Amino acid sequence: MAFGADRPLGPAAVGGHLVRLVGDRDGAALAHEVSLLSLTPGSGTDRPRYEDVLAWVMEAIAEVVQARLGAAPPGENFVLEVRRTDGRELTSGELPASGEWVLRTAAAFLADAPADAAYQLAEAGRESDPLRRAETLADAVIWLDFLLDIDLPDPPDVPTGE
Repeated sequence: MAFGADRPLGPAAVGGHLVRLVGDRDGAALAHEVSLLSLTPGSGTDRPRYEDVLAWVMEAIAEVVQARLGAAPPGENFVLEVRRTDGRELTSGELPASGEWVLRTAAAFLADAPADAAYQLAEAGRESDPLRRAETLADAVIWLDFLLDIDLPDPPDVPTGE
């Protein structure tokens, strides 16, 4: 029986399933699931819409970063950098379009800028090329899986003003 064949699934269930497929290194199943989401609109089916799954993944990325590093102090934002294994920072032109999108959207979520995050998600939802839609979703899921696997110490205690 296929994943979710017996009942409708929400964005969290599908997003979690995609993360599990990445963690299991099941590329064939991941490609199949991402293709289904990228090719079908989702409304009127037992599967959630592409945009809703993508939103769940991006929100999860922000939640993992904040859980691992703590919240940004008032008036400050996270600075997101992508580095090579040798420590050199990648420039924006070195990332694929899907990676740029994930970085911009994660920054919007982390900056608690809901209008910017909504704009980025709507932009991804309007993409008509199923391959680009699939690349964006796959990159976001891979980034989430990577963040979940990073071994970081507990975040520092931050005074709450109480």
